[in-house]
Amino acid sequence: MMRPGALPMFDQVLLDLFVPPVGSCVWWLMSRGWATSVQGDAVSDDTKKRQRTEFWAVLCVAYFIMISITVYGYFS
Repeated sequence: MMRPGALPMFDQVLLDLFVPPVGSCVWWLMSRGWATSVQGDAVSDDTKKRQRTEFWAVLCVAYFIMISITVYGYFS
């Protein structure tokens, strides 16, 4: 059921588990760096709260996309 050149299922599941948190952390670090460069050393609490919410949104969307790609690749 697997196309030639596709990852084995175990490797794809490992990617599904580890790529979204790493990508979300990179996104959070970049957004925090941007906020620090714009606002200075004192990043406001509203900005921190918004970044926390956006971090979780990016993480959930990334998990959804990765798992959807895996399911599509497995069943197609």
